[in-house]
Amino acid sequence: MKSLCVAVSRKKAESIRRKLQSKGLLKKDLQIRSDSKHVYLPITQRVDIGYPVETKEFQEAEDQIKDFRVLVSLPDDLRRYLPSSYDVLGSIAIVRISDEVLPFAHEIGQAIIATQKSVRTVCLDVGVVDEFRTRGVKVVAGEPSMETVHKEYGLTFKMDVTKVFFSPRLATERELVARQVAEGETVIDMFAGIGPFSILIAKTRSPKVVYAIDSNPDAIRYMEENIEVNDVSCVRPVMVDARERIRDLEQADRIIMNLPHNAFSFLPDAISSLKPGGVVHFYEIMEESRLEKRMNDLRSAAVKEGKVMKLLAQRKVKSYSPSLDFYAFDMSFL
Repeated sequence: MKSLCVAVSRKKAESIRRKLQSKGLLKKDLQIRSDSKHVYLPITQRVDIGYPVETKEFQEAEDQIKDFRVLVSLPDDLRRYLPSSYDVLGSIAIVRISDEVLPFAHEIGQAIIATQKSVRTVCLDVGVVDEFRTRGVKVVAGEPSMETVHKEYGLTFKMDVTKVFFSPRLATERELVARQVAEGETVIDMFAGIGPFSILIAKTRSPKVVYAIDSNPDAIRYMEENIEVNDVSCVRPVMVDARERIRDLEQADRIIMNLPHNAFSFLPDAISSLKPGGVVHFYEIMEESRLEKRMNDLRSAAVKEGKVMKLLAQRKVKSYSPSLDFYAFDMSFL
């Protein structure tokens, strides 16, 4: 639809947007648009703030994906370094920012908050930290609270992003695995975190029991809350290193191994805890060139445990870095 708008340079876009919003002059139901030189801010009435007022076509806000990058003020030669995506966990956005635009982290955070209605806090992802492989984060914009509630497939997951690890980018993978679970199965989730695999399986399928193992006490605490709020009684939290307890549990029809940096070292324990013909969902981050070697390693690990590995499916779940990808292997052991 057509609307009056203020045409401003990219460098001034965010400050003018805030000024218009504070005066109640910014049209919230229309999506901000831009071209190579200007950002066009739709307004409710003609206004004189030192910038030209034009009439342009705009799309309604709900009909277009919002691009925070048009609101970030920085030199044009650095614009190509702006992040193209970020993770949203409830009210918290977590973004990786390259060194080239790191000095503009606050402006990037403000722009994300401005274009994402649900986001109140933006954090810089500073990499994996501590023995529990949680994400190191630093608040760059918005509220300082690190606790949030994330919704996924109708389920509710409470977490503190500084104390537990959770990836919203695995939502489709979790649903894919859950669909494979048959009625009455015994499932072991070896690295369960706050319980997204386990709780989804329990809520949408009819397993006999899901043993959800994790050595992080904060993850177990949040998992217990999430089990209660999602009303799933067959999930059994187990706070221990998976190696120490898995062989004491009843043998499983299915084992989930979502520890992509170190899952291979736990594979003998998983194989020994699996019923004949049971399925393992194994995840690892690696270069594509290493896939064939890893397949041979998996077969050799099975032989050492007196089993034969059959590959049921292999897929690239997501990209992890320019040279690394996150892979899934569905395997049965006979």
